[in-house]
Amino acid sequence: MVHPMNTSRVFWGTLWIVAGILILLAKLDVMTLELGSLWKYWPLILVLWGVSVITGARAIRAVLAVLAAVLLALIIYGLWEEWGSGREPREMTDQVFMERYDTTLHRASLRFVSGAGSFTLRDTCADLFRAETTTDFGKYEIGSRTGSDGRDLTLTLGEHRSAFHAGGKNNVAMSLHPAPDWSLNFEVGAATLDADLSPFTAENVDLRTGVADVRLKLGDRAKESRVNIRAGVSSISIRVPESAGCEISWESGLSPKSFNGFKEEADGKYRTANFDAAAKKIFLRFKTGVSDLKVARY
Repeated sequence: MVHPMNTSRVFWGTLWIVAGILILLAKLDVMTLELGSLWKYWPLILVLWGVSVITGARAIRAVLAVLAAVLLALIIYGLWEEWGSGREPREMTDQVFMERYDTTLHRASLRFVSGAGSFTLRDTCADLFRAETTTDFGKYEIGSRTGSDGRDLTLTLGEHRSAFHAGGKNNVAMSLHPAPDWSLNFEVGAATLDADLSPFTAENVDLRTGVADVRLKLGDRAKESRVNIRAGVSSISIRVPESAGCEISWESGLSPKSFNGFKEEADGKYRTANFDAAAKKIFLRFKTGVSDLKVARY
């Protein structure tokens, strides 16, 4: 029995094969292409994929998906060539940031802004906030403001050089105090983000990213948690506790998805069976381009 081709699988398979081959050939000095400005034409990917969605012929849909994947692979290669080739080693900077915890503080917010890199938020700490950074992209800067609603913190990559270069490093490990009610905002580029928020009362979580690998674990300490994610070409994996009811709103026709333990209630909306009865609720909102989405319960 011959199974019909899955357009998403064709797209993702072609993308990684072509991008890998191009970068490998470049590293072996077999081929060099000047494609640094090709990224400006990324909306063509949406056009090609959109046409593939509305056309009825499977063969045409597959061809259009392949073309979209090849274009995106060329864009990725062009950015890699532009940012990753011929760069001199840069000075590595290590920094430690700390904000003391005040027992009278009940609410706090953190806004983290950076480019490419590897970022984690996994641990609790005795301080309100602690971060250790290692980067040759520039230096980080911290801001702190105390208002009537609590403490607002920002950690931003200042003196920003380029978003990526060969051998570059931009690692940030963050930890928070578990007592306050937290609002968290992450704005990152081509990054790996691994955040375990289960020890914290995370009432609001906002994530904006481009090409990223995101792993997010949520908890049930807040009565309501609202998580908003906007992503371009990313792999996003989220774990939610079985003790909480969860609702997913999803706006994208281009992203393969896996929502284990959820039932589709309406177009683009999914819920767990215990959503109405659960005392704790989690609301997930996705606005994505061509991303791979996975939500599972634990």
